[in-house]
Amino acid sequence: MKTKNLEAELTCETDYFSARQDGSVVIFRPKGNQLLSSSILKIKEAILRYFELVVEHSEARIILLMPSRRKAQNEEYLLFFDMLRSSRISENNVMRLYRAIDQLIMNIIASDLFFISADYGRILPMFAGISLACDYRILGEDAVFQNPGVELGLIPKGGIAWFLTRILGKGKALEMIIAKESLSASEALTLGLVNRCIPIKNFETDSLSIAKQFETIPETTLKLGKKVVNNCWKDLSEFLEFESQELFKVVHRRHFYGEPSVEPSIQRA
Repeated sequence: MKTKNLEAELTCETDYFSARQDGSVVIFRPKGNQLLSSSILKIKEAILRYFELVVEHSEARIILLMPSRRKAQNEEYLLFFDMLRSSRISENNVMRLYRAIDQLIMNIIASDLFFISADYGRILPMFAGISLACDYRILGEDAVFQNPGVELGLIPKGGIAWFLTRILGKGKALEMIIAKESLSASEALTLGLVNRCIPIKNFETDSLSIAKQFETIPETTLKLGKKVVNNCWKDLSEFLEFESQELFKVVHRRHFYGEPSVEPSIQRA
């Protein structure tokens, strides 16, 4: 009875996301511009509860993360910090946002589920960070990684510095973190940041076909392979907290608002 209930619940439509089970694969899609939302804590909790439900399922073991149908844009990212400057968003909400992203990333890394990220179009850094935490990455050929934070004197949030340093080395990672230029899908593939680039036509269908190829791999092999690969990433949690604190200091500093600098008092969410 429990299994039947779980199977029914995995295919669902909520205020924050939609999900559909297809054999061992769950196609998960967030709704709207969730990671820049004032409801970030509720969103994070709803997503993590759902991931726990998938873990308990008797068959599902792969999560295919698809992009929202309304993707966040550079303008919205910049507007978020403009609202912060005008006190329409509290500084504690910024730290809550940062830590919510951190927890999502750590959950993906630590989970027994095999996570596949599939994305296309313009991609903001925080979504790129979540993608890099996944076990396999698919990009549409039109994908472009953007870095609007440079305009604000910030660096990307989402563990990107940590991931890029380990994948590309210190020099190339620093070059990309401070770059104003966007990174194309073909460049990301050449650098080894993604596993596959596919045409945008039939993107979801083709991404699902790729995800279902992992159904033929024994579950123990997927879990053990992920566990040993991620074992060398034990310092990621500590890095994410350091990154959040450093970004918060820059956001908080009064010169960011054109005022004298004051050391912040950071509260945990």
